[in-house]
Amino acid sequence: MLGSINIDYWGRPSAFLSYGLALLAVPAATIIQHFGDMHFAVTPSFFCAVMLSAWFGGFGPGLLAIALSVLSLKHYFVPPTGTFAIGTAYIPSLILFSQAALFVTWLSVKERNATKSLVHARDQLDLKLHELEKSNEFLKAEIAARARAEEELDQLRSELAHVTRVTTLGELTASLAHEVNQPLAAVVGHAGACLHWLDPGTSDLDEARRAAESIIEAGNRAAEVIGHVRALAKKANTQKSALDINSVVNEVIALVQRELFSHRVSLRTEFTPALPMVLADRVQLQQVIINLVMNGVEAMQPITTRPRQLVIRSNQDEGREVLVTVEDCGVGISAENADRLFNPFFTTKSSGLGMGLSICRSIIESHGGRMSAANNGGPGATFQFTLPLHQENASSPDVQSPIALH
Repeated sequence: MLGSINIDYWGRPSAFLSYGLALLAVPAATIIQHFGDMHFAVTPSFFCAVMLSAWFGGFGPGLLAIALSVLSLKHYFVPPTGTFAIGTAYIPSLILFSQAALFVTWLSVKERNATKSLVHARDQLDLKLHELEKSNEFLKAEIAARARAEEELDQLRSELAHVTRVTTLGELTASLAHEVNQPLAAVVGHAGACLHWLDPGTSDLDEARRAAESIIEAGNRAAEVIGHVRALAKKANTQKSALDINSVVNEVIALVQRELFSHRVSLRTEFTPALPMVLADRVQLQQVIINLVMNGVEAMQPITTRPRQLVIRSNQDEGREVLVTVEDCGVGISAENADRLFNPFFTTKSSGLGMGLSICRSIIESHGGRMSAANNGGPGATFQFTLPLHQENASSPDVQSPIALH
Protein backbone atom coordinates (compact mmCIF):
# COMPACT_ATOMS: atom_id res chain seq x y z
CA MET A 1 0.00 0.00 0.00
CA LEU A 2 1.04 3.62 -0.58
CA GLY A 3 0.31 4.44 3.06
CA SER A 4 2.68 1.75 4.27
CA ILE A 5 5.50 3.17 2.08
CA ASN A 6 4.90 6.64 3.55
CA ILE A 7 5.03 5.35 7.10
CA ASP A 8 8.34 3.60 6.48
CA TYR A 9 9.75 6.68 4.76
CA TRP A 10 8.90 9.03 7.61
CA GLY A 11 9.50 6.63 10.47
CA ARG A 12 12.85 5.07 9.54
CA PRO A 13 15.16 7.50 7.64
CA SER A 14 18.64 6.27 6.83
CA ALA A 15 21.26 7.75 9.22
CA PHE A 16 23.70 7.98 6.34
CA LEU A 17 21.25 10.00 4.24
CA SER A 18 20.16 12.15 7.19
CA TYR A 19 23.63 13.29 8.21
CA GLY A 20 24.84 13.30 4.62
CA LEU A 21 22.10 15.78 3.77
CA ALA A 22 23.34 18.08 6.55
CA LEU A 23 26.92 17.80 5.27
CA LEU A 24 25.77 18.75 1.77
CA ALA A 25 23.23 21.42 2.70
CA VAL A 26 25.62 23.63 4.68
CA PRO A 27 28.31 23.82 1.92
CA ALA A 28 25.52 24.60 -0.53
CA ALA A 29 24.30 27.40 1.71
CA THR A 30 27.87 28.69 2.02
CA ILE A 31 28.27 28.83 -1.75
CA ILE A 32 24.91 30.55 -2.14
CA GLN A 33 25.74 33.01 0.62
CA HIS A 34 29.18 33.69 -0.87
CA PHE A 35 28.18 34.21 -4.46
CA GLY A 36 24.98 35.96 -3.49
CA ASP A 37 27.03 38.67 -1.75
CA MET A 38 24.58 38.77 1.17
CA HIS A 39 25.11 40.68 4.39
CA PHE A 40 26.01 38.50 7.42
CA ALA A 41 22.93 39.57 9.39
CA VAL A 42 20.70 38.00 6.75
CA THR A 43 21.46 34.29 6.56
CA PRO A 44 18.43 32.66 4.85
CA SER A 45 20.51 30.05 3.05
CA PHE A 46 21.98 28.69 6.31
CA PHE A 47 18.55 28.67 7.97
CA CYS A 48 17.22 26.75 4.97
CA ALA A 49 20.10 24.25 5.31
CA VAL A 50 19.35 23.78 9.03
CA MET A 51 15.59 23.47 8.40
CA LEU A 52 16.09 20.99 5.54
CA SER A 53 18.45 18.84 7.63
CA ALA A 54 16.13 18.83 10.66
CA TRP A 55 13.01 18.14 8.55
CA PHE A 56 14.37 15.11 6.73
CA GLY A 57 16.92 13.85 9.26
CA GLY A 58 15.64 14.82 12.68
CA PHE A 59 17.19 16.61 15.62
CA GLY A 60 20.70 15.11 15.29
CA PRO A 61 21.27 16.14 11.66
CA GLY A 62 19.76 19.52 12.52
CA LEU A 63 22.34 20.08 15.26
CA LEU A 64 25.11 19.02 12.88
CA ALA A 65 23.83 21.54 10.31
CA ILE A 66 23.86 24.29 12.97
CA ALA A 67 27.46 23.53 13.96
CA LEU A 68 28.61 23.44 10.35
CA SER A 69 26.72 26.66 9.60
CA VAL A 70 28.42 28.47 12.52
CA LEU A 71 31.83 27.29 11.40
CA SER A 72 31.15 28.28 7.79
CA LEU A 73 29.87 31.69 8.81
CA LYS A 74 32.95 32.31 10.96
CA HIS A 75 35.45 31.09 8.39
CA TYR A 76 34.00 32.74 5.29
CA PHE A 77 31.87 35.68 6.37
CA VAL A 78 32.81 36.89 9.88
CA PRO A 79 35.92 39.05 10.01
CA PRO A 80 38.67 38.13 10.19
CA THR A 81 37.77 35.68 7.38
CA GLY A 82 39.84 32.66 6.53
CA THR A 83 40.29 31.78 10.19
CA PHE A 84 38.17 30.39 12.98
CA ALA A 85 39.24 33.12 15.41
CA ILE A 86 36.21 35.11 16.58
CA GLY A 87 36.25 38.78 17.17
CA THR A 88 34.53 39.94 20.35
CA ALA A 89 32.14 42.15 18.45
CA TYR A 90 30.72 39.22 16.43
CA ILE A 91 30.18 36.74 19.25
CA PRO A 92 26.61 37.97 20.06
CA SER A 93 25.64 37.66 16.40
CA LEU A 94 26.86 34.05 16.18
CA ILE A 95 25.10 33.20 19.46
CA LEU A 96 21.89 34.79 18.17
CA PHE A 97 22.16 32.80 14.94
CA SER A 98 22.76 29.59 16.88
CA GLN A 99 19.70 30.19 19.09
CA ALA A 100 17.52 31.01 16.11
CA ALA A 101 18.82 27.94 14.29
CA LEU A 102 18.08 25.76 17.34
CA PHE A 103 14.53 27.12 17.44
CA VAL A 104 14.08 26.45 13.72
CA THR A 105 15.43 22.92 14.23
CA TRP A 106 13.00 22.30 17.10
CA LEU A 107 10.05 23.59 15.04
CA SER A 108 11.09 21.52 12.01
CA VAL A 109 11.36 18.33 14.08
CA LYS A 110 7.98 19.04 15.71
CA GLU A 111 6.33 19.63 12.35
CA ARG A 112 8.01 16.55 10.92
CA ASN A 113 6.70 14.41 13.79
CA ALA A 114 3.21 15.92 13.46
CA THR A 115 3.21 15.24 9.73
CA LYS A 116 4.38 11.69 10.35
CA SER A 117 1.56 11.20 12.89
CA LEU A 118 -0.99 12.58 10.44
CA VAL A 119 0.27 10.30 7.68
CA HIS A 120 0.14 7.34 10.06
CA ALA A 121 -3.38 8.28 11.16
CA ARG A 122 -4.46 8.62 7.53
CA ASP A 123 -3.04 5.21 6.68
CA GLN A 124 -4.74 3.66 9.69
CA LEU A 125 -7.99 5.32 8.69
CA ASP A 126 -7.67 3.97 5.17
CA LEU A 127 -7.02 0.51 6.61
CA LYS A 128 -10.03 0.75 8.94
CA LEU A 129 -12.18 2.00 6.07
CA HIS A 130 -11.13 -0.96 3.97
CA GLU A 131 -11.95 -3.31 6.85
CA LEU A 132 -15.32 -1.60 7.34
CA GLU A 133 -16.11 -1.99 3.65
CA LYS A 134 -15.32 -5.70 3.87
CA SER A 135 -17.38 -5.99 7.07
CA ASN A 136 -20.26 -4.14 5.40
CA GLU A 137 -20.22 -6.52 2.44
CA PHE A 138 -20.15 -9.49 4.81
CA LEU A 139 -23.00 -7.99 6.85
CA LYS A 140 -25.08 -7.45 3.72
CA ALA A 141 -24.55 -11.07 2.74
CA GLU A 142 -25.41 -12.17 6.28
CA ILE A 143 -28.61 -10.10 6.26
CA ALA A 144 -29.62 -11.53 2.89
CA ALA A 145 -28.97 -15.06 4.12
CA ARG A 146 -30.95 -14.40 7.30
CA ALA A 147 -33.83 -12.95 5.28
CA ARG A 148 -33.88 -16.09 3.11
CA ALA A 149 -33.79 -18.27 6.23
CA GLU A 150 -36.69 -16.32 7.78
CA GLU A 151 -38.70 -16.69 4.59
CA GLU A 152 -38.06 -20.44 4.60
CA LEU A 153 -38.96 -20.59 8.30
CA ASP A 154 -42.21 -18.72 7.68
CA GLN A 155 -43.01 -21.11 4.87
CA LEU A 156 -42.32 -24.14 7.07
CA ARG A 157 -44.36 -22.61 9.89
CA SER A 158 -47.26 -22.01 7.50
CA GLU A 159 -47.09 -25.59 6.22
CA LEU A 160 -46.93 -26.96 9.76
CA ALA A 161 -49.92 -24.85 10.79
CA HIS A 162 -51.82 -26.25 7.82
CA VAL A 163 -50.93 -29.80 8.82
CA THR A 164 -52.16 -29.23 12.38
CA ARG A 165 -55.42 -27.76 11.08
CA VAL A 166 -56.02 -30.78 8.87
CA THR A 167 -55.11 -33.10 11.77
CA THR A 168 -57.59 -31.26 13.99
CA LEU A 169 -60.30 -31.61 11.35
CA GLY A 170 -59.63 -35.34 11.30
CA GLU A 171 -60.18 -35.46 15.05
CA LEU A 172 -63.41 -33.48 14.64
CA THR A 173 -64.80 -35.69 11.86
CA ALA A 174 -67.71 -37.01 13.94
CA SER A 175 -68.64 -33.55 15.17
CA LEU A 176 -68.47 -32.06 11.67
CA ALA A 177 -70.52 -34.89 10.20
CA HIS A 178 -73.17 -34.26 12.86
CA GLU A 179 -73.19 -30.52 12.13
CA VAL A 180 -73.75 -31.22 8.42
CA ASN A 181 -76.25 -34.04 8.95
CA GLN A 182 -78.51 -31.86 11.08
CA PRO A 183 -79.36 -29.30 8.36
CA LEU A 184 -79.48 -32.07 5.72
CA ALA A 185 -82.01 -33.98 7.81
CA ALA A 186 -83.95 -30.73 8.20
CA VAL A 187 -83.86 -30.26 4.41
CA VAL A 188 -85.31 -33.73 3.87
CA GLY A 189 -88.00 -33.20 6.53
CA HIS A 190 -89.06 -29.79 5.25
CA ALA A 191 -89.03 -31.04 1.66
CA GLY A 192 -91.46 -33.81 2.65
CA ALA A 193 -93.66 -31.29 4.43
CA CYS A 194 -93.55 -28.99 1.39
CA LEU A 195 -94.71 -31.84 -0.86
CA HIS A 196 -97.48 -32.61 1.59
CA TRP A 197 -98.78 -29.01 1.58
CA LEU A 198 -98.60 -28.94 -2.20
CA ASP A 199 -100.74 -32.10 -2.50
CA PRO A 200 -104.08 -31.26 -4.13
CA GLY A 201 -106.03 -32.75 -1.25
CA THR A 202 -104.24 -30.80 1.48
CA SER A 203 -102.83 -27.82 -0.38
CA ASP A 204 -101.72 -24.87 1.73
CA LEU A 205 -99.42 -22.50 -0.10
CA ASP A 206 -98.49 -20.55 3.02
CA GLU A 207 -97.31 -23.69 4.81
CA ALA A 208 -95.52 -24.87 1.68
CA ARG A 209 -93.79 -21.49 1.42
CA ARG A 210 -92.67 -21.67 5.04
CA ALA A 211 -91.37 -25.21 4.47
CA ALA A 212 -89.41 -24.02 1.40
CA GLU A 213 -87.94 -21.15 3.42
CA SER A 214 -86.87 -23.63 6.11
CA ILE A 215 -85.22 -25.75 3.39
CA ILE A 216 -83.27 -22.71 2.20
CA GLU A 217 -82.24 -21.85 5.75
CA ALA A 218 -81.08 -25.42 6.49
CA GLY A 219 -79.23 -25.59 3.17
CA ASN A 220 -77.44 -22.32 3.93
CA ARG A 221 -76.53 -23.67 7.37
CA ALA A 222 -75.00 -26.82 5.80
CA ALA A 223 -73.15 -24.72 3.24
CA GLU A 224 -71.83 -22.49 6.04
CA VAL A 225 -70.43 -25.46 7.99
CA ILE A 226 -68.85 -26.90 4.85
CA GLY A 227 -67.40 -23.48 4.05
CA HIS A 228 -65.77 -23.30 7.49
CA VAL A 229 -64.31 -26.77 7.05
CA ARG A 230 -62.97 -25.94 3.59
CA ALA A 231 -61.41 -22.74 4.89
CA LEU A 232 -59.65 -24.59 7.69
CA ALA A 233 -58.45 -27.33 5.34
CA LYS A 234 -57.34 -24.91 2.63
CA LYS A 235 -53.68 -23.97 2.44
CA ALA A 236 -53.58 -20.24 1.74
CA ASN A 237 -51.65 -17.12 2.63
CA THR A 238 -52.65 -15.04 5.63
CA GLN A 239 -55.58 -12.72 4.86
CA LYS A 240 -56.21 -10.24 7.66
CA SER A 241 -59.44 -8.31 7.93
CA ALA A 242 -61.49 -6.53 10.57
CA LEU A 243 -63.19 -9.25 12.66
CA ASP A 244 -65.62 -9.46 15.54
CA ILE A 245 -63.94 -11.88 17.95
CA ASN A 246 -67.30 -13.02 19.39
CA SER A 247 -68.43 -14.02 15.90
CA VAL A 248 -65.21 -16.01 15.35
CA VAL A 249 -65.68 -17.85 18.66
CA ASN A 250 -69.30 -18.69 17.76
CA GLU A 251 -68.15 -20.15 14.44
CA VAL A 252 -65.73 -22.41 16.31
CA ILE A 253 -68.41 -23.48 18.77
CA ALA A 254 -70.57 -24.63 15.87
CA LEU A 255 -67.74 -26.86 14.68
CA VAL A 256 -66.96 -28.44 18.07
CA GLN A 257 -70.50 -28.73 19.42
CA ARG A 258 -70.73 -32.46 18.78
CA GLU A 259 -67.28 -33.03 20.31
CA LEU A 260 -68.38 -31.26 23.48
CA PHE A 261 -71.56 -33.34 23.64
CA SER A 262 -69.76 -36.66 23.11
CA HIS A 263 -67.35 -35.90 25.96
CA ARG A 264 -70.13 -34.63 28.25
CA VAL A 265 -68.67 -31.15 28.49
CA SER A 266 -70.98 -28.20 29.07
CA LEU A 267 -70.02 -24.91 27.49
CA ARG A 268 -70.66 -21.45 28.90
CA THR A 269 -69.82 -18.27 27.05
CA GLU A 270 -69.40 -14.88 28.66
CA PHE A 271 -69.04 -12.39 25.84
CA THR A 272 -68.61 -8.67 26.44
CA PRO A 273 -71.01 -6.83 24.12
CA ALA A 274 -69.84 -4.30 21.55
CA LEU A 275 -66.17 -5.27 21.54
CA PRO A 276 -64.01 -3.32 19.07
CA MET A 277 -62.92 -5.08 15.91
CA VAL A 278 -59.53 -6.78 15.64
CA LEU A 279 -57.41 -7.05 12.50
CA ALA A 280 -56.71 -10.76 12.07
CA ASP A 281 -56.89 -13.81 9.83
CA ARG A 282 -60.21 -15.56 10.51
CA VAL A 283 -58.98 -19.07 9.73
CA GLN A 284 -55.90 -18.75 11.93
CA LEU A 285 -57.94 -17.42 14.86
CA GLN A 286 -60.36 -20.31 14.44
CA GLN A 287 -57.41 -22.70 14.54
CA VAL A 288 -56.18 -21.14 17.81
CA ILE A 289 -59.59 -21.27 19.49
CA ILE A 290 -60.29 -24.84 18.32
CA ASN A 291 -56.95 -25.96 19.71
CA LEU A 292 -57.61 -24.33 23.10
CA VAL A 293 -61.11 -25.79 23.29
CA MET A 294 -59.94 -29.30 22.37
CA ASN A 295 -57.08 -29.09 24.89
CA GLY A 296 -59.58 -28.08 27.55
CA VAL A 297 -61.86 -30.99 26.65
CA GLU A 298 -58.97 -33.46 26.86
CA ALA A 299 -57.78 -31.98 30.17
CA MET A 300 -61.18 -32.78 31.69
CA GLN A 301 -61.36 -36.41 30.52
CA PRO A 302 -59.91 -37.86 33.76
CA ILE A 303 -62.52 -35.91 35.79
CA THR A 304 -65.36 -38.16 37.00
CA THR A 305 -66.33 -36.67 40.36
CA ARG A 306 -67.53 -33.23 39.23
CA PRO A 307 -69.21 -31.70 36.16
CA ARG A 308 -67.02 -30.94 33.18
CA GLN A 309 -67.45 -27.32 32.21
CA LEU A 310 -65.66 -25.13 29.71
CA VAL A 311 -65.97 -21.34 29.86
CA ILE A 312 -65.03 -19.01 27.00
CA ARG A 313 -64.87 -15.31 27.80
CA SER A 314 -64.16 -12.21 25.74
CA ASN A 315 -63.56 -8.69 26.97
CA GLN A 316 -61.30 -5.68 26.60
CA ASP A 317 -58.36 -5.56 28.99
CA GLU A 318 -56.74 -2.54 30.63
CA GLY A 319 -54.24 -2.25 27.79
CA ARG A 320 -57.11 -1.60 25.36
CA GLU A 321 -56.68 -5.00 23.73
CA VAL A 322 -59.26 -7.69 23.11
CA LEU A 323 -58.79 -10.57 25.54
CA VAL A 324 -60.10 -14.12 24.99
CA THR A 325 -59.87 -16.75 27.75
CA VAL A 326 -60.68 -20.46 27.66
CA GLU A 327 -61.10 -21.90 31.16
CA ASP A 328 -61.46 -25.59 31.98
CA CYS A 329 -61.86 -27.48 35.25
CA GLY A 330 -59.45 -30.28 34.38
CA VAL A 331 -56.17 -31.50 35.85
CA GLY A 332 -54.38 -28.14 35.54
CA ILE A 333 -50.74 -27.48 34.65
CA SER A 334 -48.01 -29.20 36.64
CA ALA A 335 -45.14 -27.07 37.95
CA GLU A 336 -42.51 -28.96 35.92
CA ASN A 337 -44.45 -28.40 32.67
CA ALA A 338 -45.36 -24.75 33.16
CA ASP A 339 -42.21 -23.35 31.53
CA ARG A 340 -42.27 -25.81 28.61
CA LEU A 341 -45.94 -25.60 27.75
CA PHE A 342 -45.48 -23.58 24.55
CA ASN A 343 -42.21 -25.20 23.47
CA PRO A 344 -42.25 -26.99 20.10
CA PHE A 345 -42.64 -30.78 20.33
CA PHE A 346 -43.47 -30.71 24.05
CA THR A 347 -46.61 -32.68 24.84
CA THR A 348 -48.16 -34.62 27.69
CA LYS A 349 -50.35 -36.65 25.31
CA SER A 350 -49.29 -40.11 24.28
CA SER A 351 -50.27 -39.47 20.65
CA GLY A 352 -49.64 -35.74 20.44
CA LEU A 353 -47.07 -33.99 18.24
CA GLY A 354 -46.48 -31.17 20.70
CA MET A 355 -46.93 -28.45 18.06
CA GLY A 356 -50.47 -27.21 18.77
CA LEU A 357 -49.77 -24.64 21.48
CA SER A 358 -46.47 -23.62 19.90
CA ILE A 359 -48.21 -22.84 16.62
CA CYS A 360 -51.05 -21.06 18.45
CA ARG A 361 -48.61 -18.75 20.21
CA SER A 362 -46.78 -18.14 16.91
CA ILE A 363 -50.08 -17.18 15.24
CA ILE A 364 -51.09 -14.82 18.04
CA GLU A 365 -47.65 -13.17 18.17
CA SER A 366 -47.70 -12.70 14.38
CA HIS A 367 -50.91 -10.71 14.96
CA GLY A 368 -49.16 -8.51 17.53
CA GLY A 369 -50.76 -10.25 20.53
CA ARG A 370 -49.69 -12.42 23.46
CA MET A 371 -50.65 -15.88 24.71
CA SER A 372 -50.25 -17.29 28.21
CA ALA A 373 -51.56 -19.99 30.53
CA ALA A 374 -51.98 -20.36 34.27
CA ASN A 375 -53.66 -22.61 36.81
CA ASN A 376 -57.01 -21.51 38.20
CA GLY A 377 -57.63 -20.71 41.83
CA GLY A 378 -59.66 -23.89 41.89
CA PRO A 379 -59.37 -26.92 39.61
CA GLY A 380 -58.25 -26.61 36.02
CA ALA A 381 -56.32 -24.05 33.99
CA THR A 382 -56.99 -20.96 31.91
CA PHE A 383 -55.46 -20.20 28.53
CA GLN A 384 -55.76 -16.69 27.21
CA PHE A 385 -54.61 -14.52 24.34
CA THR A 386 -54.81 -10.84 23.51
CA LEU A 387 -55.12 -9.09 20.18
CA PRO A 388 -54.56 -5.38 19.43
CA LEU A 389 -57.55 -3.38 18.32
CA HIS A 390 -58.11 -2.65 14.66
CA GLN A 391 -56.45 0.71 14.02
CA GLU A 392 -59.58 2.34 12.60
CA ASN A 393 -61.54 1.84 15.82
CA ALA A 394 -58.66 1.72 18.32
CA SER A 395 -59.72 5.20 19.43
CA SER A 396 -63.43 4.30 19.41
CA PRO A 397 -63.98 1.37 21.78
CA ASP A 398 -67.75 1.76 21.61
CA VAL A 399 -68.08 0.34 18.08
CA GLN A 400 -71.10 -1.96 18.00
CA SER A 401 -70.63 -5.55 16.86
CA PRO A 402 -72.98 -8.53 16.78
CA ILE A 403 -72.69 -11.14 19.54
CA ALA A 404 -74.34 -14.41 20.40
CA LEU A 405 -74.88 -15.69 23.91
CA HIS A 406 -75.14 -19.34 24.76
